Amino acid sequence: MITTVWLGVWVVVFFNLRFGWVLSGLVVPGYLVPLILVKPWSAGVVVIEGAITYGIVWFYSEKISRWAGFTNFFGRDRFFALLLISVLVRVCFDVLLWPLIGEQVNTLFHLNFDYRNNLHSFGLIVVALIANQFWKPGFRRGLVVLVVTVFITFLLVRFVLMPFTNFHVGNLAYMYENLAASMLAGPKAYIVLLTTAFIASHFNLRYGWEYSGIMIPALLALEWYQPYKLFVTFIETFIILLVAGLLLKMPFFQRKTMEGARKILFFFNISFVYKLLIGYMVVNFFPRYYINDYYGFGYLLTTLLAVKMHDKEIAARITRASLQTSFTSLVVATIIGFCLASVPNVFSVISRAETRSEPIVTELESGTLTKVIMEEQVSLYKTMRRNSVLVPLPEEMDIFREGLQFLQLSILDDNEKYLEESRKLFDRLHYSLYLVETKQPPTTSRWV
Repeated sequence: MITTVWLGVWVVVFFNLRFGWVLSGLVVPGYLVPLILVKPWSAGVVVIEGAITYGIVWFYSEKISRWAGFTNFFGRDRFFALLLISVLVRVCFDVLLWPLIGEQVNTLFHLNFDYRNNLHSFGLIVVALIANQFWKPGFRRGLVVLVVTVFITFLLVRFVLMPFTNFHVGNLAYMYENLAASMLAGPKAYIVLLTTAFIASHFNLRYGWEYSGIMIPALLALEWYQPYKLFVTFIETFIILLVAGLLLKMPFFQRKTMEGARKILFFFNISFVYKLLIGYMVVNFFPRYYINDYYGFGYLLTTLLAVKMHDKEIAARITRASLQTSFTSLVVATIIGFCLASVPNVFSVISRAETRSEPIVTELESGTLTKVIMEEQVSLYKTMRRNSVLVPLPEEMDIFREGLQFLQLSILDDNEKYLEESRKLFDRLHYSLYLVETKQPPTTSRWV
């Protein structure tokens, strides 16, 4: 991913310097290209959600604000609005609409399309970055910029990088799976992200604190759960700043104009070389350690911090402001998270379950549990075939886990109330409970 992002930054900077295209969304081309190679449907989902996010914020900023007498969005307020709406759009589409659309398509056209693993977006902020990329040039021109930069980056990766280097996409699928799970299974990250972005925007307005964008402390706040990653991130930032400062004092660079896109590319090249050296050093001398543990967080975070420190010449102040803002926001976000966790789940089956007349558990007269499993052997081995089973959604995993917990309580306490709640939860997933074999005393039963 670091390599493809590096190529994407080169492409975006080239078009910015030659044709004046926007310099936003630097990460987007290099992020989408591997996704196109591994999961093209998901790449389309990311772009669609980015376009919808842009449309909602633009309509409110340019249309509704005029009718209601509000000012339109600008600067950090606009990006925070894009970030907030992108999270809401992803929740609505990834959790509700895309699974519904995928299921209907499979039913209508008799397909076996794995929509659960393909129709969802990836990443923390890439949807917001795509929406922000559409803003200045407008949707039509912004879409052209996005398509051209992604297409050229794709050509470089597919027909230059892959055939002539050792780069491959074999490990990208696993990395993308982790990022996908962050939306549905990790709401904590989004609570921290939004809270920190809001507080960083307020601190920037009230105290004039510089971060190189409100997303810098927002991303750093996620690393407070692993403090050593914060240490590694700022070590990388200071190394980039030191090397860049020494190189810029050389006569060759003093005769060049190193501002704007050129400076960002220059600093990111140093970051890329640094990561390559760290990677080779860890592999050769510390093979038991994980390389990513020695990389700074994010793809461009350390570069943007180093550029801001170099421009303002306030490295210590930016470091203090970023750490203070991110830690303060983490505390606030943690309190918000605990408050939200204490809210009763009105969607739980237990709170709205209906009584049913059929028995809670169906008793089977097939003999022992071993015999039942032998009879089901064909069905069990069928699930080992590829694409024969749809991977459950995180919400379904939570329901299944809760059902198992009630089932365990019913066995330990011999309480039919727990058994009834367990059956209701499994019923939502189209599972049934069968009593196969009972030992004495009855509280030690085997279930299937």
